[in-house]
Amino acid sequence: MNKARLVDELSKQLDLPKSTVETYLVELVDFMSSELKNGNGFNVPGLGQFETRERASYIAYNPHYKKKMRVPAKQIVQFTPSKNVKDELKESGL
Repeated sequence: MNKARLVDELSKQLDLPKSTVETYLVELVDFMSSELKNGNGFNVPGLGQFETRERASYIAYNPHYKKKMRVPAKQIVQFTPSKNVKDELKESGL
């Protein structure tokens, strides 16, 4: 699902204008991004938890140059689905 379809579906379900829904969606994404940039995790009730963690550096093989190279450590975003989401996916066979 892309942004336009998400805005369209939410607009229909909430009976709000698309421009309003898009504004709320942009603000939500901006808020989530700023919280993650600041190293703060947050929980979306019924969906799951987002948090940042550091991925350790590791050695990888570059097949083009046929050499090993070190991939540096970096911050990544980790999502942990809620129990409800896990149960729904399990029931659907995914």
